[in-house]
Amino acid sequence: MEEEVVGVALIVGSSALGLLTAFGLRTRLPGAVVTGILAAAGAGLGAGALLVQDGPSAADWWATLIGLAVLVPFHARVVLGPLGAGGGSRDRA
Repeated sequence: MEEEVVGVALIVGSSALGLLTAFGLRTRLPGAVVTGILAAAGAGLGAGALLVQDGPSAADWWATLIGLAVLVPFHARVVLGPLGAGGGSRDRA
């Protein structure tokens, strides 16, 4: 029961962090910082999802954490545009 509570908390917290970063901080912080935060949010989201499941394997943990740490920043970049300060600006010389 305790693992499920921690899992749900990780899902909610990581989702909030990812949304805040993608929509609020993506163009205000350096690209490497945004990428790192989004990667951590993705890994946290994956960890939370695995904690609410019954008996995920070690391979599940590796694939999920690495996969989401890579895919969440990539997804934000593809859908929302460049990451980093000035990334959303269309007024480039």
